[in-house]
Amino acid sequence: MKKTATIDLKGKAYAQVKDRIKEFRADCPHGLIETTPTITDTSIIFKARILKDKSDLASAEATGHSFTKVTEKNVEKQFEKQETIAVGRALALLGYGSDGEIASSEEMEEFLQSKQDKITEQVCECTELVGNCTTKAELQTLWAGLSGTMKNNHKVFLAKEAKKKELE
Repeated sequence: MKKTATIDLKGKAYAQVKDRIKEFRADCPHGLIETTPTITDTSIIFKARILKDKSDLASAEATGHSFTKVTEKNVEKQFEKQETIAVGRALALLGYGSDGEIASSEEMEEFLQSKQDKITEQVCECTELVGNCTTKAELQTLWAGLSGTMKNNHKVFLAKEAKKKELE
């Protein structure tokens, strides 16, 4: 495995695709990186094929794929992101990555942002539900049904405490 430059994401090292490509180009001046998109009304799929030496039929080769559903929220730059992810995965399969990681930093950043967006959405929903409670019993029942993550969220907790005072 090559030791490509990495960035730290949540305590784990991930290689950026630009660094994987740079290392590949330095090692394989006769290499080939080709990508093929498949686009529908609702999704983008990319296939990336990487060949270490296009003049050698027995050259090492790898294929990487990426997929995303296209929504109004994520439409911007999805074509480029998915191409980058597919190339990064193929390069990792050829050994251009960090400690055997297949995911690139771009892929992990997108995943972590998506995870954070879901939590933010859940917090908004929970605070709205808390605000809509009309009795203490209703608030207690709602609170009992919330996940630990939502109960431990500062914003949700403060909304509950404010509503509790309001209902006294």
